[in-house]
Amino acid sequence: MKQNNSVHEIVDTLKRLGAMTETEVFKAAFGYDRSSSMESNKKYADMLRRGIKKGLINRVECKGLGRSKFAYYAPDYISYDEEVLCSAALDNEWANESI
Repeated sequence: MKQNNSVHEIVDTLKRLGAMTETEVFKAAFGYDRSSSMESNKKYADMLRRGIKKGLINRVECKGLGRSKFAYYAPDYISYDEEVLCSAALDNEWANESI
């Protein structure tokens, strides 16, 4: 039976386990090992790239990871739909509390 995978599975894996290389992400999220699989890597690589394009996944260039150049991670970000309380009166109130 064919399994439908999603970018959100990658994001959940990265949030749970932290930064990983591309190969480690695929093994942890889907159990896919491209070194021993006859299946193409394209669908998983495209899924990772979609996550990057949507801003759900970030990557950082690293040295010392072997052949891998990048480590991928799920960023912690504030939703811009949420209202952020910010005003001079609020800032002054917080400053007075700390005195």
